[in-house]
Amino acid sequence: MFDTRNNPQRIRAHDGANAGCQVPLHRPRWLQTWTKAWLLASGVFAVLWLLLRSGTRPSRLAYPCQQAAVGTAAAAFGAPLVAALLAARQKVLAALRTPAGLAAAALGVIATAGTWGYLSRADEYRGPVLDPPRDYRAKVFHVYDCPQDPVGDHFVGLDTLIALMGRGGLKFYESPSTSTVAGPDGIIAADDVVLIKVNYQWAERGGTNVDVLRGLIRRIVDHPDTFTGEIVVCENSQDYGMAYFDRDNNNAQDITLSPADVVAGYQSQGHNVSTRIWRALRNTLVDEYSEGDMTEGYVVYPYDDALQGAVSYPKFQTASGTYISLRHGIWDPGTETYDRTHLKFINVPVLKSHGAAYGATACVKDYMGVVTVGLDTNSHASVRYGLLGALLGEIGLADLNILDCIWINAHPGGGPWTLYEDASRRDELVASIDPVAADIWAVTNILIPGFIDNGYSPPWPWPSADPDDPSSTFRTYLDNSMNYILAAAYNVTNDLSQIDVYSWNGAGDVDGDGDVDLADFATFAMCYYGSGVTIPPPGCSADDFNSCDFDDDDDVDLNDFATFAINFTG
Repeated sequence: MFDTRNNPQRIRAHDGANAGCQVPLHRPRWLQTWTKAWLLASGVFAVLWLLLRSGTRPSRLAYPCQQAAVGTAAAAFGAPLVAALLAARQKVLAALRTPAGLAAAALGVIATAGTWGYLSRADEYRGPVLDPPRDYRAKVFHVYDCPQDPVGDHFVGLDTLIALMGRGGLKFYESPSTSTVAGPDGIIAADDVVLIKVNYQWAERGGTNVDVLRGLIRRIVDHPDTFTGEIVVCENSQDYGMAYFDRDNNNAQDITLSPADVVAGYQSQGHNVSTRIWRALRNTLVDEYSEGDMTEGYVVYPYDDALQGAVSYPKFQTASGTYISLRHGIWDPGTETYDRTHLKFINVPVLKSHGAAYGATACVKDYMGVVTVGLDTNSHASVRYGLLGALLGEIGLADLNILDCIWINAHPGGGPWTLYEDASRRDELVASIDPVAADIWAVTNILIPGFIDNGYSPPWPWPSADPDDPSSTFRTYLDNSMNYILAAAYNVTNDLSQIDVYSWNGAGDVDGDGDVDLADFATFAMCYYGSGVTIPPPGCSADDFNSCDFDDDDDVDLNDFATFAINFTG
């Protein structure tokens, strides 16, 4: 027999199954006692924390911190309980044969069912269930092959987008004169106050493309009726170091170009353009101007159990002294009235994966930079229940959504931060008045193909951006948001069959002025030389020849003319 007195570190097991095996000695008694006490205390504190933090709102059990506490409690009490039941299994079986034992077992089953029902409520709510009207048609405008380099203040892809919108019946300018891009029913009037909401929470490619922002402001100030209004670039960012719209690592062709640089450039040209950061207001609770409160801050609605949060929106003063309520419009202290007609809101998010929580960021999710996470609103966790849709139901849909898809984060599980090396260049833009339609279409046709191009195959990991799965994280928050928007009597849709898509890459617009007219034809006619001829004819420059080669086959022939004819607008 092995003598443990001469080797106290090991003993030999004596049962037949383990004969000949060597196992460690038991830990010292004091260590066992301390471990059990520590485990028990951790479990008790975890349960107490769960009760205090979740209370009567079991949906909070879905939060990451609560999930961690559940795991701690399970580790603390689960293993000892199982061990105790195994040790006492004979006594338990005997007890169950008695009337008292059966009654106790029945009570246990009822308690377990109640607990399970409570826990399941964390995931069961999906908001009011509504369907878009069957006769509703959403319009989505899609530009691809955007030229990468800006031309002065212009971003050619955005100019193409505005022209495409006009050809599809959505005029960018409100004007008594009519053109491809202007008309009496257009979006931006010459004397409007225009709020441009960008995504600037994350550095590098995680924020809105600054070249697109600069191009958008250029088009507004170039209003055909002479722009006399005001432009304000806005964002909240929820305290993630956006450096007040000025940093060196931006999303632009020249990465040092920041929104602050763009605004300063337009100010130097004499335009009324400024920035407004809502971050400093996010913990200030205020009433509306009409109620006599002139303080800047956030108007917060009562907590909504269905949303598991509270709707909020900012009211503030611009650099020019204009009083703005995001819900009611421009406040005139003299007449004590609001003007909603002349306040326009353009939402300019960036398309990307949102691996931190929600699968994908696009138009709807960008409103997280409008609401506050302070003042007990529980905003971020409430996105999944439709909070941002409820917000849109209160403040109204943006007058235009322009979804930046120049660079995207096409890595499922990545984002919303996007480093330069993690971004995928797509050179696409998407616009729509319907934010839900823009989101479902762009995720389906741009983000998901980006996943596949980067080597990722379905099923996508949690949080899933899968637009075809109604239970995916992305669809859950998008559909719940849609339902609240529909309940507020705005028409939106997540049904791809209800979306009319207008796509164009600018082919035919040789001079880059947003239309395809006789001036473009004059250049095209000069450069036309037939199939297989790769040398520009006399009078046609190399740049013009390349611009007229719409199918990129190194010649200008009948195929290119067919494209020109289709896109001709006059």
